[in-house]
Amino acid sequence: MRRAFPAVAVALALCAATARAQVRVTIADVGPGPGGPLIQRALRQSHRLVEPDTAPFVVERNARIRTSLIVLGRNTRVDGAVDGDVIVIGGNLYVRTGATVGGRAIAIGGGAYPSSLAVVTGEVAGFRQSTFDIARTADGYRLSYRSLEQQAEKPLLFPMAYGFRAPQYDRVNGLTQPFGPAFAFANARGLGDVVATYRSNLGAIDPLLDLRYQLTRRTRATLSAGRGSFSNDAWIWPDLVNSLSVVALGEDTRNFYRADRADITLFRLWEGVSARLEPFIGAMTERAWSVGPGVFANRGPWSVIGRADLLGMRRPNPAVDAGRLTSLIVGATGHWESAETIVHARARVEASLSSPASGRFQQITSDVAVSFPTFGEQQYALDVHWVTTLGETPPPQRFAYLGGSGTLPFLDMLSQGGDVLLLIDQRYSVPLTTVTVGVFGSPVLQFRHRIGAAGVGGLPSLEQMVGVGLSLTIVRGEIQADPVSRRVRAAAGFTFSR
Repeated sequence: MRRAFPAVAVALALCAATARAQVRVTIADVGPGPGGPLIQRALRQSHRLVEPDTAPFVVERNARIRTSLIVLGRNTRVDGAVDGDVIVIGGNLYVRTGATVGGRAIAIGGGAYPSSLAVVTGEVAGFRQSTFDIARTADGYRLSYRSLEQQAEKPLLFPMAYGFRAPQYDRVNGLTQPFGPAFAFANARGLGDVVATYRSNLGAIDPLLDLRYQLTRRTRATLSAGRGSFSNDAWIWPDLVNSLSVVALGEDTRNFYRADRADITLFRLWEGVSARLEPFIGAMTERAWSVGPGVFANRGPWSVIGRADLLGMRRPNPAVDAGRLTSLIVGATGHWESAETIVHARARVEASLSSPASGRFQQITSDVAVSFPTFGEQQYALDVHWVTTLGETPPPQRFAYLGGSGTLPFLDMLSQGGDVLLLIDQRYSVPLTTVTVGVFGSPVLQFRHRIGAAGVGGLPSLEQMVGVGLSLTIVRGEIQADPVSRRVRAAAGFTFSR
């Protein structure tokens, strides 16, 4: 029996070691910010795990841990040496005099306090705004993100400049100036805006109620109801760029119609280390009508040039089918990032339940943006905007348009349109690092290729544009050419616009 004892002791020790090795830590909710991805990466690498306890965990002065250290739910004191990272979740981290940490010293849900006489090779950071709740499972622990920020309910507020929101300018509405208060409810889980929007050219004041409610950290709902001027072409240029173009050049890259609209949408967010996906589902109903300028309009908003141009400020909007359109809406927004490669995508499907003067249709609108480095500091970028429609032809208020600045510059402004549209925009950027322009840095040489078309029921022949230009900080100049007609034009714009 005595001879059997050492073997039994060894077996028990191996079983204990195996049990410790089998402790599994999973992250149920990664949460926003760097904490969740940081923990995920650390768990995948070699580490020693310290399980939760009420007593502090101490690395004694003469002790040495030859890997990274992850501590759950305990204040931690390092007096000795840790060759890798020290990551404390749900506690404070103290690195005392004479201690050494060969990597980072990180506290999530607490503070990181290194002595000035300690050695920490990597980053020192304490993330006090959030933590991870630690729950026991059958084979280990489950971590769930929790914000530690206190969000007190806010009184009635007047955001931005005393309630005046960002203005816009276009050839239909003239000056669009929203004004109104914002308020919070349900312990700041809900936010609302009550806005009245003045449109100078129409002489109208449009009401809008916009509510957003955070059911959980990753689930939210929105409700919007009001009257407004709507466009399917806002993807071409941002509001600011389009407004400046209208004021200075009389070029408006949007068609408009008017409508009373209400919609409700539910969103659910999924997060990973490098990816984020947010599907949504909802319903929308609107009653639409056409808006000027008409063919014989003799007045309209002011612009520096193009005030009386039938392709500029006097360009008519396509007529729409009056009546009510009710639809189901589903879709998703996704983002993936790895190293310097970035992919952003959005898809939206509208399935009509009732439609004025037409049958049922299903329209898919999607956007994809991809960018990644190639050689050295050179970079390739691709943007795709695609609209396709199944079923019957939708009413004209669901048509999309292209042509002119921002899309295909050798076509007249928004001269092609319909329920099917495709635009592919490719850019290859080469920084000229040997050239420096004062505080503005180095210019960037950019090669561009665009191809696209739009039509009803299908795509006509694709139009193309090639270009080469220089950009510096936020502005760029470009020489553009049509490879078929061999027409050439010069253009200038902002680097953050299409």
